[in-house]
Amino acid sequence: MLFLVVAFASLASAQSALPGPKQECECSIVGHCSASQSCPDGYIAVCTCSATGCSSSCTKIDGVMELSEPTLEKMLLGESAANFGKVLSKAFKKIVTFKPFDPNLKFEFNAENTARSTHWDLLDYLAKNGDLKINGHDLDFWKGVRQNLMSGGGFKMCAGPVAARLIVDELSFLTGTRYSIISGDQNTKVTGPFEGSTISEITEKIGRQANVVIAEKQN
Repeated sequence: MLFLVVAFASLASAQSALPGPKQECECSIVGHCSASQSCPDGYIAVCTCSATGCSSSCTKIDGVMELSEPTLEKMLLGESAANFGKVLSKAFKKIVTFKPFDPNLKFEFNAENTARSTHWDLLDYLAKNGDLKINGHDLDFWKGVRQNLMSGGGFKMCAGPVAARLIVDELSFLTGTRYSIISGDQNTKVTGPFEGSTISEITEKIGRQANVVIAEKQN
């Protein structure tokens, strides 16, 4: 059975001028790969391991991810291709780089099905027109992580304590399905691990612990 492991370590606010203890996360798949991360105050450490490889990053604790495809389109329209990575880094709260094959590339993305289009469709477009990296990995890596999540191969999420909304954001980014907390306090701290064979299983477990209701976001 394949497993996806996502580990989160939340950062406490600085209590004094002295630096606090390093906040870290780590995950691994024995004999395949491992990842670890230390982050400064104001960030959470995120480590992701799946059958396609391992990744780690620091995610800023500031608002929520912007994953609406129409909104992302508006953000990129009028921007030079050289700035696409900067715009998406802010939206996804990850390190995104983009080097267009054509330096004069104009953003001309047209979703085939506007009603069902997600940020994954937009990322596919960019990957076909340049060298796209998210946290140092190409889109095929992230597609592998997504496929493992969506195929029900099994996954495990280690967290804590961290605001429930941050885990929900990460699931939304990975799956392409936008989830939101529609009832309860989205900043309630939760601690994993959460395990399941489907996305609904893990969202239900997060919901029970945080006493919140998680549902697909309606456009």
